[in-house]
This record gives sequence, structure tokens and C-alpha cells, in this order.
Amino acid sequence: MADRDLGSVLAALADRRAAAHGTLLVGLAGGVAVGKSTLAAQLAEGLAADGGPVQVVATDGFLKPNRELAAAGSIHRKGFPETYDWDALHGFLDRLADGRPAATPVYSHVTYDIVPGETRAVEAGGVVIVEGLNVLQTREARRRFGLSLYLDADPDHVKAWFLRRLDEIVAREPQSFIAQIKDEAERRALIEAAWRDINLVNLRDHIAPTMAHADVVVRKGPDHAIAAVEIR
Repeated sequence: MADRDLGSVLAALADRRAAAHGTLLVGLAGGVAVGKSTLAAQLAEGLAADGGPVQVVATDGFLKPNRELAAAGSIHRKGFPETYDWDALHGFLDRLADGRPAATPVYSHVTYDIVPGETRAVEAGGVVIVEGLNVLQTREARRRFGLSLYLDADPDHVKAWFLRRLDEIVAREPQSFIAQIKDEAERRALIEAAWRDINLVNLRDHIAPTMAHADVVVRKGPDHAIAAVEIR
């Protein structure tokens, strides 16, 4: 991300932080592998440099456990709106907005499941950036955010980044579910199907439409760099 692009987003965040009473909740949405976690980390670093606490929370922790998804026949729709525990996410946001500490379940990208009994504490105050696929999906979530952002990119570019990310997971995390598929052709076919039948459908039908609710839209080019920032 170019400094000037980061600066314009940070300026918008700083304005909202100055006007906030208590915790400033920031929602950051976008498709799989578009770079939400990286952008959230960059924004957190920039805000922290100006003083005040900043925390980043991923909504992966609010996915329903695999056993619940399997029982509901939704295991192959993980990441779609119905696979999240919205009551838990809304309650989490409410606690922070009220100035109370909150906790989020922990999601493992090795087991692709919620870690039983494990939580992460999140303190109230300062800025909390909540990033995830469908973080702007519900009116209840949106009204709790002092600023909403959407990270956008051409789906063909996002697919390339998705494939590259899974290759990196296979190389870096041999215990992960995807790395356990040793036949490369079988693994590649599974990944292609996951993009075509799950991630692309979710992006088109559920995630991309939430861009209409964003205060700031950040667009990436094919090199993964920021191409434009639209502050609405």
C-alpha cells in the first residue's frame, strides 16, 4: 500500500476516533484472500503510532463449529452468512460498545474449526478493527461500527491470491487439512472447486453487495497494491 493511500484511510479513522465516545469499532469486509488481515494490521500499526490502543479481531472465531455445520448440512458453505453465530458476534460488539471487555472464540486455520474452550480476551477502549467476510452483512452489526471499510479487487486477481495462499499453507503448515491431501492433482482440484463453488459464489451473492454499506472502499490492483481509495 502506498503511503498516500494508507494516509487517507488513517485520516478518516483518526477523525472518527477523535469524535468517538469510548470504543471506536471499525468493520472491515472483503472476500477470501483479498488482504483484509494485512490491511487491518497496517491500519492498526498506523493508528498505534499516533497513540492509543488498537486491537484487531477476525470474525472467523464466530463461525459455528464444524459439528454444528455438518448437522445442518452447511459444512460446505463455511463462510456464508448462515454459518456464523450472529447472536454471539452482535453480543461481542455490544459489550465493547458499552465499554465492557469481551471475548471471542478462537478459530484454527490448521484444523479449520473452532478450538474447543479457547477464547481471546479483547479490552474495551481505543480502536477495535473487526475484519471478516461478512462483517457488514447485518444491520445489527453495521450500526455498531463507527467506520465501515470494504476491500475490493477483481475476482480473477483474488482467485490467484487464494491459490497462492493455499500453496503457502501447504508448504508452511504440513499438519493443515489441505496439506494432508498428498496427491497434488487431487489437492488442486479440491482447491479449484472450493474457489468456484464456495468462495466465488459467496463473494458474488453475499460479500460484494455489502460494499454499498461501506464508508471507505479500498481497491486493489493485480499486483496486490492499492489502486484507489474512495471515501464516501
